[in-house]
Amino acid sequence: MITERAWRQGSADVDRSRVEPWRLVCLISLGVFIALGLAAYAIGALPGDQFLLRVLGAKDAGFSTDLARWVNHAGRAEVLVPGTIILLWLSPLARRRWWLWCGVLVGAPLLQNVLKLLVGRSRPDGSALGFPSGHVTAATAFAVVVIYVLHRERLGRGQRLALTALAVCLALAVGWARMIRYAHWPSDVLGGVLLGTCCAAAAAWWECSRSA
Repeated sequence: MITERAWRQGSADVDRSRVEPWRLVCLISLGVFIALGLAAYAIGALPGDQFLLRVLGAKDAGFSTDLARWVNHAGRAEVLVPGTIILLWLSPLARRRWWLWCGVLVGAPLLQNVLKLLVGRSRPDGSALGFPSGHVTAATAFAVVVIYVLHRERLGRGQRLALTALAVCLALAVGWARMIRYAHWPSDVLGGVLLGTCCAAAAAWWECSRSA
């Protein structure tokens, strides 16, 4: 009986150790996103937005602009849908709750459209609404889902680190491309990172809490 109780306690500790990090990531990203969104609603372009955009997103016709045009596609369905199909094909864990991950990858971009209307802040170039960035929201949600799946699958340490770095670089590259193209303020990009992280982490939190 003592052995069985100890086993159950150990199992509960393991489950808790899986759940807590994702809950923390979800709640922190949500809190920071709400604060940033309120600031964008009240102030408009935030302090530092214009300076960072001049530094990171200088308009030119050179290599950086051409590269950004291609990188920009990584935040669209034409790249993310095939990426999701590949993830589900390669990962039994992802296939087990495929509807959850597909829901996140569809729901996060839809949610950002609603939040754009609520915040109502224009982009740096034009009158279209910009907070948060939809491309960055979608790319970040995909990246965090990939990271979660990688850390649950049985992979070597080197493989896991390499693929995690690739997923992070994907989201960061899309954010860079949106600024290079003057499509978003830096705070729009940060908002997309926070929203995408929050949505994917919420799904990971839910999935962890129900995994055996």
